[in-house]
Amino acid sequence: MAGVSTNRPSDSAFKQQRLRAWQPILTPPAVIGSLGAVAVVFIAVGAAIMSASSGVVSIDVRYDELCKSYLEPPDRTLTNGTCIVPFELEDDDKWEDSEINAYYGLNSFHQNHRRYVASRSAHQLVGTSMSLDSDTRMASDPSSHGVTDCKYEMSNLDPSDDKEVYTYPCGLIAWSVFNDTLLIREKVSGQYVMWNDGNPNCGSHAGGVPCTTNPTGIAWESDLDKKFKSPSVGWIAANCKYLGGKNMATSGFIDPTIYDSSKMILRQATGNCGQHSCGMRVHKLDGTPNEGIYNCWHNTTDEDLVVWMRVAALPTFKKLYRRIPKGLLKKGTQYELLVQNRFPTASFGGTKSFHLSSGTFVGGRNDFLGYAYILVGALCAVFALVFLGKHLMSPRIMGDPRYLHWK
Repeated sequence: MAGVSTNRPSDSAFKQQRLRAWQPILTPPAVIGSLGAVAVVFIAVGAAIMSASSGVVSIDVRYDELCKSYLEPPDRTLTNGTCIVPFELEDDDKWEDSEINAYYGLNSFHQNHRRYVASRSAHQLVGTSMSLDSDTRMASDPSSHGVTDCKYEMSNLDPSDDKEVYTYPCGLIAWSVFNDTLLIREKVSGQYVMWNDGNPNCGSHAGGVPCTTNPTGIAWESDLDKKFKSPSVGWIAANCKYLGGKNMATSGFIDPTIYDSSKMILRQATGNCGQHSCGMRVHKLDGTPNEGIYNCWHNTTDEDLVVWMRVAALPTFKKLYRRIPKGLLKKGTQYELLVQNRFPTASFGGTKSFHLSSGTFVGGRNDFLGYAYILVGALCAVFALVFLGKHLMSPRIMGDPRYLHWK
């Protein structure tokens, strides 16, 4: 009847399921050939991985036990807080001919805990609704600038004026950032390995010492471009009540315009500020304290922090610390690892270590991946041979009606 709606699908090949389909028939030659091809490819890939992995040079140095007496308290800096750990590179040309990656390693640190993973503010890290490029003073509304997303380590009460100070960056992940300072120098000559020599704002290069903060080239470009943004000096002057945390030298704030008194005046914070150490108190140009609402304890685009914020899936992990250009290390040479020990591990029964390694197309040394490919390829080869023997000794005619049974 005209005008009456119906749920019947239209008479098309798609809706009536009449489209042409490829229905392969798994004949013995096809199965045997497929298994053989997979075996050849997997064994070849596994052999390539094993060959590349065998060419990796690496060294691991555990230092938490040796340096435990140098552990800095959270509220002050040790006068003689440098722990020296000796190590020696083996006599292999790859130490000089390859770019070497330096890592720090942690054991029994569960970055994958659900509360830990959730305690961060993506809006705050990228500066959503915070106008980081301007001198605009933020309102004291934590929900408008992402602080409440952190759930933990969001703010503290400043006893000096009984006002709330919001942590920037906030959250358990950022607040627990790995903060040991690691340097390498030759034992005999005392010359440092200049592994972060491309930072123009670091003044320590003139003294032949690598910059201890703001490395380049260790974080993902996508993270730096889309997930992290640092505030301008004008925004810091208007909104940061405290700056730099315990140590300005390791806070990531190395922009020289922060210190030239053109936007603000920095003075060491005195008295109780509600944290172990709040660093520098930000003042206006007239010398009076500003009305900032943030404790800006670490620069959000410091690549050490960016690397740490990409949480590990397992409790034992390594994270990239620095890249050493080709030719800076010398084979068969004795070196010293200089450690400023700040990151505590005894409370959770963990360990800390330092790693040097060259790289391959699959990363560092990874024998397991090569063995896995070879094992799968070998299994495919065994099954191919078994099926081939069965097919040659007792072949089966495809479509033989004698194999049909009705009872």
